[in-house]
Parts: sequence; C-alpha cells; structure tokens
Amino acid sequence: MNVEPVTIDLSTRYDPRRNKRQMVFHAAPEIYKLYGGAMGGGKTAAIINEGIQLSFDYPGNFGLLVRKTWPSFRDTTLPQLEYFLDRRLVKSWNLTSKLIELMNGSRIRYGGLGDDPDDWRNWMSGEYGWIALEQAEDFTEEEFRMLATRLRLKVPGIRYFFLLSCNPSLGWLKDRFIMSNQPDHVFIPALPEDNLENLPPDYIARMEAVLDENQKKALLKGDWDAIGEPDNVYSYHKVSASIKRKATVLEPVEIGVDVARQGDDETVIVVRKGLKVEIRKHYRGHDLMATTGQIWIIAADLIKEYRGELLKLKIKVDADGLGAGVVDRLNEQRKEKEERFTELVLSLMPEKRANELKERGFKVKVEIAEIHGAAKARDTLRFKNRRAEIHWALRELQDDIELPDDRELLTQLMAIKYKVNSAGQIEIEAKEDIKKRLGKQREHGGSPDRAEAVIYALAPAETPGQPKIWRAG
Repeated sequence: MNVEPVTIDLSTRYDPRRNKRQMVFHAAPEIYKLYGGAMGGGKTAAIINEGIQLSFDYPGNFGLLVRKTWPSFRDTTLPQLEYFLDRRLVKSWNLTSKLIELMNGSRIRYGGLGDDPDDWRNWMSGEYGWIALEQAEDFTEEEFRMLATRLRLKVPGIRYFFLLSCNPSLGWLKDRFIMSNQPDHVFIPALPEDNLENLPPDYIARMEAVLDENQKKALLKGDWDAIGEPDNVYSYHKVSASIKRKATVLEPVEIGVDVARQGDDETVIVVRKGLKVEIRKHYRGHDLMATTGQIWIIAADLIKEYRGELLKLKIKVDADGLGAGVVDRLNEQRKEKEERFTELVLSLMPEKRANELKERGFKVKVEIAEIHGAAKARDTLRFKNRRAEIHWALRELQDDIELPDDRELLTQLMAIKYKVNSAGQIEIEAKEDIKKRLGKQREHGGSPDRAEAVIYALAPAETPGQPKIWRAG
C-alpha cells in the first residue's frame, strides 16, 4: 500500500522571518555559531529549531542539546523543546534516558552537562553531527573544546555545527567569539527589539523598570562592555582601559606573591614597576623552597633590567597559610641576597660611579613584607580588615595603572564583590565564595590567585623592625 507523504508546516510555532537576526543565525555557514547578547532576543528558540532542522536535513543525524545542569534545562529549555518539536515528527521520546528518536532515524540527546567539573566526560562516548550549548557562559572553555572533538558522526554529506547561546559575559566566550578573529567562528547579536513579534508588548518596558543602568546596557542592549554588577569591587570599563594603558615605568619596584594553598590554586609572582604591573610567573604546586627560589631569580632579573639603577626592592607575600613559610625562608636569605645584589648592581654601573658608591658604603636593601588579610585595617572606620583596605587601594588606582593583558586576571578581578556591613565598613566577600563563582568559568576550578598577587604588588605594606634607610651615606 502506498502512503502519501504528509507535509507538516512548522512555521506556525517558529517562523524566523519574524526575527531577522534568527535568519542570519540559521544562514551562517560557520561551524561554531554563537547567538547571544540581550535577554528576549529569541536565542533559545533559534538554537532548538536549528538543531531540529539539522536533524531533518541529514537523516540519521545525532544531536546533543544541553545546559549546564539538568534543573536549568528542565525549567527553561525543555518546555521550549516540547513546544517546538511537533510530535508527528517523533518516533519515540524516552524521558528516562532523555533521548528523542525522529521518524527519519535522527536522534536528539538532551539534558544537563553536570554540576561537577568532570561530568562532561560522561558525554564523551557519543559521536554527534551537531551540538548545542544553551547559556554557554555557564560552561568552561575546556568543556566546549572537549565536546567539539565529538563532532564526528559519519553521515553522507553531513555538515557539522556547534551552536551556542549566551548573555553578555566575561571570559572565554567574549575572547573567542568577539575579541579575536577565529576561523569558522561567528557571533550573531540578539536583541529584544529584533524579536518584538515574539514578545509580550510590554516586555522591554517591564525590564527597563527593574534593571539598573548597567544591566540595561548588558541585558537589553547586548553591550558586552557593560558587564558587571553594582557590588563588583572593580569596574569592567576601568580594568579594560588599564589593560590598554601605557604607564610610565618608574619606582617603586615591588614584587607581590600569592602562594598556592591547595588543589588547582596557582602560585603567582607579580612585579610592580611604578604603576605598571606584570605577571612574571604562575604555576601550580606547593614547593615553598622552589617558590622562594623563583622570587630571588625574578629579583635578580629586575636588577639587570634596571641596569644597576635599582637600589631598593620590596617583596610582599601573602603570609596567611603556606605563605608564612616563604616569608621565613626569604628573611633567612635576605642578608646574603643583599650582598649578592649589591655586587650585581655595582658590576652593571660605570666603574667611576661604582667606586664612588663603594666608598659611601652603598648597599642594596631588600625589604620583606608580610600581608595578613585578616589583620586590623589602618582605617577601621571604613574597612573591616586589611584585606578590604588593600583591595580598595587597587580600586582607587584603576584610572592610573597599567595591567597585563591577561584574560584570567580580568575574569578574576570581575568575580570579586563587596558589601557594606552593619558597622558601615567595606567588606570583601569570602574567598570561598569567589572561588565558587570562578569555578563556573575557569577550566581548572576557581581561585583569584592572579588578582590577589596583583593586589599585593600594589598594596601599601608596613614592615615593622626593618630599616627605612635604603642606602648608607
């Protein structure tokens, strides 16, 4: 018996002709397509329907549609998937295994990638023709890269696509799709004004009534430079400007060190030359003697860079936890290093000047300063502790300093928040809370190590009991 083919009009539920940005997204030939920006731009609808279309363009295709967690998928993406996928196209829908089989033999796997850092490995056994990440800012770049290796399903004539949606965010998405020109990558901005036919008439007005000015720019206008919240310690605009700034290299010359405490934390060594900041070393590991050695190597390099003009140097170390051991070892070696650095400085000077300094009893002075975040602030009326005070010192330098162009540093600085407590003091949120927030963005877990080393390098630090005179004479 011959069965007449049935034509199903899917445009009754989704018609991208009502949103030109969606049409651009669907037509883009690039493999990696990011559709993002503002809320209400029709991102989820576009992602889902692109996946459905690819499943029918290539019979036997296998697609993966995920959000970071199952609850977020269940509450937001699943209702739209159920709405847009016409049941007449579905052969079976297994709610337990979260697998849809279509009439043409294509399949769609869906769900949450997982809460734990290694959960993405559970999805690595499949071979897919298309992959879609909803709210891709919740994923790490490592998860994106590893999933991309699974785009290798063998179907005649297939074209592979990796689809992503997002709101404006810091980190790898902005760097990969907006700030750099990666091959086969495209970013299509989504705005609610492009999607008016699919939104309630008062949607934009209601959002404008509840969002602050910065949120309006980011979430209604899709402005990636407006990222940040009112309780951020550091301004995204100002930090971005400081990365582009060229500050004059002057004194003081100081080294800031954040010593790794556990797991994937980094040990970071930062150099401050006047208002110019450089990250000199970052690595994972807890060998305190090796860290001490690296600090002295960087100190010697600085003396060489200044061609004998560096006569004083301050080393500031987070002395809470393992950093205390580094401080102790630095202090044990300080006098010997001062003698060696004095010899090095004199060797780099013209002979006449070197002889003059020898006669005057010149000696390079190295100051070792401990930083204790929980210590009492100098200004106890304004700050809860020393940690809040030194963070605020960096905040007040944002308009003048030059920071390194380091994506991880920018992400870390933007993850640090503050509040004003009941005593009217500025208080920086607990480091554990910052680490949890960063853990959603970084490939190796989250800890603001680079940010804190920069803060230490720029922090005013007293060193009781050490001489304040830098050279004799």
